[in-house]
Amino acid sequence: MKIKLQLLRQAQALTAHGSFSRAAAALNLSQPALSRGIKELEEQVGLQLFLRSRSGLELSDFGRVFMQRAAELVLGAEDLEREVALARGLATGEIAVGAGPYVMATLAPICVPAFAAAHPGVRTRILADSPAVLGRLVRMRTLDLCVAEASILEDDDDLEVVSRLPPLPGYLIVRNGHPLATKARISLADALEYPFAQVVMLPPRVLKPILASTRLTTPRSRTAPPPFPAIECPTLELAAKIVAKSDAFTFATLGMLSDEIERGEIVPVLQEPWMHSSWAVVRLRKRTMSPAMTAFVEQLEHAHGEVLRNEERLRARWYRTPGSDRAPVKRKAARARPARPAPGAR
Repeated sequence: MKIKLQLLRQAQALTAHGSFSRAAAALNLSQPALSRGIKELEEQVGLQLFLRSRSGLELSDFGRVFMQRAAELVLGAEDLEREVALARGLATGEIAVGAGPYVMATLAPICVPAFAAAHPGVRTRILADSPAVLGRLVRMRTLDLCVAEASILEDDDDLEVVSRLPPLPGYLIVRNGHPLATKARISLADALEYPFAQVVMLPPRVLKPILASTRLTTPRSRTAPPPFPAIECPTLELAAKIVAKSDAFTFATLGMLSDEIERGEIVPVLQEPWMHSSWAVVRLRKRTMSPAMTAFVEQLEHAHGEVLRNEERLRARWYRTPGSDRAPVKRKAARARPARPAPGAR
């Protein structure tokens, strides 16, 4: 029995859309042509795949088993077509990369423009989401690569780590003038008496020391401590605005919020060994790296090195270790303008 791959793809579309009209539109086929294709497939198989009723279409019991195997064959064929195209140098024109919120705030503004300038012929698509969602999109082949929390991605047997990026130190950030900013020495337990503005769900490696400190927290008043997290934000930009105008705190690197720190709106008050990034670049296991993927990873590593060096400079400028004097960051003084010459002066 020989089954055409084209017919399997038609059956996949019909399964996904649940009607001949919608599936035909998605495949850019006429509805009669799709009906003929499904009929041909069922005749080749010798069994009914779809049950037709007034309410619509659904797979038969055998159809469900058949389509599970068919999906594997279609994906395998797509990978084979991609391998052939790579060997012939025809698949270097597009790349889809996912990034976690912190990666998007830190590396993407440096990496993506540089990659686009160096490879103007490559169509680049960037998607921001949580590490768990990004990993699923890589498995679905929607993304070629993703860059996010390593401890969440590296245990997935379907994913392969392409590159591990050295850790960037993270800091507990509060507004300038916050009660924590006036203390010479603080602990995480002190900070947990205030609301936490969370940007992305924290990985277990970060939650563990936080939960340990939560048990040590003694509220300053009789009111219950704030929930954890108290505020969930879709972006670091929003979290920074909340922190600058309230008693909430968040976690970030210095470079992520350098503009706000420079303006004296927020300050870093605590850095502990477990406060750091742990990012990995991953792909689908055993999937061949295209030239565009390889070039993007190289650009990503270069951008990360630049960010790491900048973090060292910012730490020396803005962060004071516990026990030392912590002066708030001041605004830059306005540059003096030269005096205008008197009328008629030369």
